[in-house]
Amino acid sequence: MKVGDSVRKTIEDWELGDTESAMLHACNAVDGTAAKTYPNEKSNKRRFTRVIRENYAIFGPMAAPGINLADTRFPVRLQNATTADGKPDIADVIYGIHRCTHGHGDELPEGFDLLPDVAGPPGHTHIGVQQGQVRLSDRTIFALLAIAVGAPENLDQSVPSEMYLSFDTLKLPINEWWGRRDDLQAVVCSVEMPHVTLDFGDWMDNL
Repeated sequence: MKVGDSVRKTIEDWELGDTESAMLHACNAVDGTAAKTYPNEKSNKRRFTRVIRENYAIFGPMAAPGINLADTRFPVRLQNATTADGKPDIADVIYGIHRCTHGHGDELPEGFDLLPDVAGPPGHTHIGVQQGQVRLSDRTIFALLAIAVGAPENLDQSVPSEMYLSFDTLKLPINEWWGRRDDLQAVVCSVEMPHVTLDFGDWMDNL
């Protein structure tokens, strides 16, 4: 499936209220983007998590504003995390929990459902963490789409003209932003916010 089709289906399913299907298609959009960005990387997991990490400057403010995602590790038990220190970051959580669960047709594990923020006012994004569980904001869906839309490899993609991404109070028509990663990053980084590394202490040691 074309990346543009995955982006379209994400938004269509979101509008129908099917959050899990929207997340599946958003992960597919990142999968397709990563395959084009790193064609020589045979590991789907490594290229998927790599493309997210290399776009944390866009993804972070949209999905988890104020959190230093490069250095934050989450207290979730995952096999073979792809970080240098072997402890899962948000890219590993998205791949190991959301991408793989939905991709295999399984039920999402308890404690990993997305928190409903997109339908609410801008400026309110939540994340819920317990030992072994991480509930991300549903803004994660659209942050994943932003990675796909901004990728230069997707310059030739398209969606229906009325579809857009939003950030803060801005509406960004998708067809105007394909391949413009640097411009998109400049827009996102223009909004000042904290940059806090979360430390989950003993929870990390007891996984």
